[in-house]
Amino acid sequence: MYVIQIVGYKNSGKTTFINQWIKTLTAKGLQTATIKHHGHGGDPDILTKKDSYKHYRAGASITTVIGENQLLMTAEKDKLPLDKLLNLYQLLGTDYVFVEGFKQWPLPKIVLIRDDREDVMHQLENVQLVSRGQIEEAMKMVETNLKLFEWHIESGR
Repeated sequence: MYVIQIVGYKNSGKTTFINQWIKTLTAKGLQTATIKHHGHGGDPDILTKKDSYKHYRAGASITTVIGENQLLMTAEKDKLPLDKLLNLYQLLGTDYVFVEGFKQWPLPKIVLIRDDREDVMHQLENVQLVSRGQIEEAMKMVETNLKLFEWHIESGR
């Protein structure tokens, strides 16, 4: 499994960039997944009036609702930190995982910038590419250097 971390300031095009890449990989028959850091403070939006959330509020550390074609999981953050989520995604047979945010994690990063004046390089480690959203350039760089983006379930890197 390959893990590609996309970071950048708000409105730098991260979500659009990831969506374009997902469409390209999915068209090739590859399994993709995403993990997004909710960097706006507080908890992500949830369906608080549903039974599964009531189970969670009652003390269940993880709840899962399984529908006809989807499932929705709610968990305490310490039960499924980023490395465990990546291990889970690998066990599920995912080919590529896009991680949006989590800037301080030492994953190989593609940094999206809006203009050359943005100075983010000194704040981050493991930057592989700085881009203004040129998806073809990024995909080519990753394909050429796939080993850099491999995730190993035993060690995490």
